[in-house]
Amino acid sequence: MLTLRREYLPDPQAFSGKLRLSVAAPAYNEAASIRAVVAHWCDYLGALSEIASYEIVVCNDGSRDDTGAILDALAREHGEVRPLHLRANQGAAAALATAIAATRYEWVLLIDSDGQFPIENLPAMIAAVRQLKTPAAIGIRLKKDRLAARLGTWSSGWVCNLLHRSAISDFNSAFKLVWGPLLRGLSLEAKGQNYSTEVTSRLLECGITLAQVAIDHRARQAGQSSMRLVRGALHRLLFVSYIAMRQVLLKAGVLRNPLTE
Repeated sequence: MLTLRREYLPDPQAFSGKLRLSVAAPAYNEAASIRAVVAHWCDYLGALSEIASYEIVVCNDGSRDDTGAILDALAREHGEVRPLHLRANQGAAAALATAIAATRYEWVLLIDSDGQFPIENLPAMIAAVRQLKTPAAIGIRLKKDRLAARLGTWSSGWVCNLLHRSAISDFNSAFKLVWGPLLRGLSLEAKGQNYSTEVTSRLLECGITLAQVAIDHRARQAGQSSMRLVRGALHRLLFVSYIAMRQVLLKAGVLRNPLTE
């Protein structure tokens, strides 16, 4: 059985008292809504009794609209906002990995910047990790996407659960609360929209139990997703195939997980 190395595990005190929280999010062409979304995060976190201090790290993934300028303006208005800028679009996963690497606090909330995941879901996630004394929680959505998108999410999640011998109800959910040293230690490789699947898979590779929390999930506040159905389905198939091969190589001892012993 895999065991996380001590430096990636939270000590018992991490599950009590107030949290120091980093929020990490990618953003691409979100000018229509990102000011309202991030400003609301600031207002909510600033008033939340469970939070001692917080920062919001948003990585602008080479947006072609005013997303970057809006984030810079928000940083001038709110000292907790720390925008990062990629000069060219590299994909949501690359932007999220950049944001994660820049976080500084003990707990990290992964969230999309399009308003689909209300920040009000956070207290339930905090309660779950405290109750189970586990370093990660995943939000379980009641998805309202198109049938084809729901089918793709369900089928890829089913395969990933089979590979990991797990029972995660929403394997691909992007809304996660993770112990910062553990999250920053993961070696993430995805480039596009498969980052949420990869983070779940890498956490399970570490032998931890993910707390599963039912969360509210809403339609985008504005704009439209950059995901394209056919291309997205092909990339998801290829990525799940990669996860399968990776699990074979890990079990055969061809690959190693540097976070475990």
